[in-house]
Amino acid sequence: MSVIGGNADFRPLQTNPSAKITGVHESLLQECEKDIIWYRENFFGKPHDNYLALESSKGPLAISVILDNDIYKALIRSIDGAERLTVDKHAVHVSAFRKLFKLGPKVENLMNAFSSGIPARSLTLVKAPGLANELLAMEERQVIRSYKFGVGYCMAGQTMESDMLGNRHDSASPAFKSFLQFLGETIELRGWKGYRAGLDVSGTNQTGTHSVYTKWQGYEIMFHVSTLLPYNEKDKQQLERKRHLGNDIVVIIFQDTDEPFQLSTITSHQNHILAFVKPEGDGYKFVCAVKQGVPIFIPEIPDPPIFGKDAVSRDFFLHVLVNGERASYKSPSFAPKISRTRSVLLCDLASKHLK
Repeated sequence: MSVIGGNADFRPLQTNPSAKITGVHESLLQECEKDIIWYRENFFGKPHDNYLALESSKGPLAISVILDNDIYKALIRSIDGAERLTVDKHAVHVSAFRKLFKLGPKVENLMNAFSSGIPARSLTLVKAPGLANELLAMEERQVIRSYKFGVGYCMAGQTMESDMLGNRHDSASPAFKSFLQFLGETIELRGWKGYRAGLDVSGTNQTGTHSVYTKWQGYEIMFHVSTLLPYNEKDKQQLERKRHLGNDIVVIIFQDTDEPFQLSTITSHQNHILAFVKPEGDGYKFVCAVKQGVPIFIPEIPDPPIFGKDAVSRDFFLHVLVNGERASYKSPSFAPKISRTRSVLLCDLASKHLK
């Protein structure tokens, strides 16, 4: 099993001989979920200060600060994400006058102790009783709870994107159909009430009659399976199928062939993670190619990159796909959009309370 390059946008994901196939662990949590947990555990329901800035050298800001025994803790929310910081209270300068009247440190001194880059003069202390709940709600809005992954199928001798988009489901191998069962359950689209990932559920069958879906670790995942999407005999490019798989960040390519896949035939700007899977003994061999600009993510893939058909292996595989998509959000293609979304949320919050 191999992949032919020819597409400088992608690089192979390195394997690690010491890595293991493991079940789900903490790395499945999104950063915003970790921030929510940290805020709930350390700030929420306890006396603490919240500072807002509508305009600053760092853009809009929302900063929560609490003194926990002798440790100051801060959650700094900006357009680039959130940062969790701590500093010993004895490292924060407090003037003799403020000590005498038990006023605590000035905001400038406190923020400078956390980081010299915090624009303290732009911050305003906001005492609104509902602000803590609003801060939690803002972070909750950024938690992604549904994913859509493409699934392409290459028969024996097929090596190109056009090949995998042109196969029919009734011609697919038992190995491929077994792999779909490994991924999730086959559901009827007509009347489907769950996450639909852009598929037609009205009953007109514009995107086929069935799809593959799973609910996993509290997340919904819909798979855009190429062979289950409508086939058009008059369309060599199968644009309806490409419309879905071409807009998926993660695409699984199942190979019933030893011929290397030609990466140069992948032309979508949206595809960032390509997971090549091939039957290997009682399990699957796995090769992953990631787009340039996607940072390294975990879990690491073992060497040899082989996983079984058991529940732990399935957890591992889905974990790689989900974290691969999340890592793609930090790439140049998506990071600016996510920053703009955070900016809007922070600006809305600050505008409300800094009238």
